[in-house]
Amino acid sequence: AVVSTQSTGKTVILTKLYYSAPIWLRRRADYFKDFTSRARLKTLGAQMHCTKLLSEVLATVTPMEVALKVLAVKFTLKGLKSEDSVTAKILQIEAEQNHEFYWHCSETKRFLEWKRSNGQDAASIQRTPMRTCSFSDYNAADIIYSTEEMRQYSCSLWDTLLRANIEDITKKDEFTLSPLYSSEDLAKLVDTDAALEIPIITRDLTRQNSTDILDFAHGHCLRFQNFAFSFLKYDPAIVIPTCLECGLLPDSPFHKLLECTAVVDVNVLRDQISSVAGYEQNFHLALIFSKDKKTKTLFRKLVASVVEQSVYGDGLLV
Repeated sequence: AVVSTQSTGKTVILTKLYYSAPIWLRRRADYFKDFTSRARLKTLGAQMHCTKLLSEVLATVTPMEVALKVLAVKFTLKGLKSEDSVTAKILQIEAEQNHEFYWHCSETKRFLEWKRSNGQDAASIQRTPMRTCSFSDYNAADIIYSTEEMRQYSCSLWDTLLRANIEDITKKDEFTLSPLYSSEDLAKLVDTDAALEIPIITRDLTRQNSTDILDFAHGHCLRFQNFAFSFLKYDPAIVIPTCLECGLLPDSPFHKLLECTAVVDVNVLRDQISSVAGYEQNFHLALIFSKDKKTKTLFRKLVASVVEQSVYGDGLLV
């Protein structure tokens, strides 16, 4: 009888801990924001913060909101495959629809719907209420997931997040009245799977090399006059942030890499990355989400050559 009581008590406690852990993480997600923000800044080696979404892509760090959804799905699916008491508790929460864990049930159903659609409709599934769906609509095979499936689902959630907030990772050219590409065009470039599979930063690079490359990718560095002027709140309509190297055109990462005449012996490299150069100020998106390993290698070489020839560094020189 004692053994039976202890076993029952253990089951009850572990069951409550099981579904309370992801609830605790969701409640306290804000506690981690400051830490992750500072960690991303250190990872990038940046002087100034760039937008959260862009820094996450460059650092290949999954956004917390995406990671939390994936964690909720994993917890719930494992619960549904677990012992009867855990499964019964999850089904009870699903039926009541007023428990805090119901959010986790909804996210799990979204994953199952995404899986049924063969990963083709993540954006619309995220907007669809899941109250009309039930775990009873799925069979045992649906509940089983692979590591690759979960990775693809994480990327699809990340892609959806970036496309919905494309303005946060794009750059505006103050000196162009009609940009070549609209936000919708740029959103089509988003492919976090490619960004993770072929990152622009490789392990064989030094810390300084990595920082230089990422500076040109996010542009939030005082080596670029357009950023320095925005940091000092200058009005580009009154004062033009002319490149200090050539003194001819407005400065920016795009100008330094692909236009500046003060940088010599790089025309071959510039021609070889023309596929991303065509996006002008938003070349960084075409680069980050490119599946062409060679293009990213050439970009790193071009950055090294430009930095080596630069007279002015990353100080505030306006």
